[in-house]
Amino acid sequence: MPKWKKTSIIGAEQRRIRGREHMQLVTFSLNDTDYGIALKDVESIDNRKQVVNVPTAPRYIRGIIRLHGEIVPVFRLAARFGVEEGQIENLIVVNVDGMKVGLEVGRVKEIVDVENAGMLPMPVLVNSERNCFHDVASCKKELIVVLDVGSLISMEEQRQLRRIIDEGKENADA
Repeated sequence: MPKWKKTSIIGAEQRRIRGREHMQLVTFSLNDTDYGIALKDVESIDNRKQVVNVPTAPRYIRGIIRLHGEIVPVFRLAARFGVEEGQIENLIVVNVDGMKVGLEVGRVKEIVDVENAGMLPMPVLVNSERNCFHDVASCKKELIVVLDVGSLISMEEQRQLRRIIDEGKENADA
């Protein structure tokens, strides 16, 4: 199991390689499906951590963890996507509107460069107003469902998560 470090992924975004625009994606598996998150949205990648349950949290929130001195809610992507959870090995910490959120994933695979020409819109039948999947990346003859972290959590859900974080801070200080 690889040990992921924050320093290995920071600072990468969309870049030019051989005159073509590329986007870097952190790819991971969840229940036998490959997903990707834009590297610019990723704060860190960690091995699975012990999570403290929060009884008032929505069902797709596993609980909270203390990470680098901060309280971070842990999001159950499988529950959000309506798929079976399977084995969870890694936690991808992303920034959603200034709030750190840990995403439970099966296994982080690699960081890939995808040419902009390889980014395709999600078919209309699959895409919806409340969907966090807007694109599909075609890379190495594989399709990767691209997760838009900005669309993952609604404003109301962000308010709920901020309350959970505040409760976690109060309990940690007590």
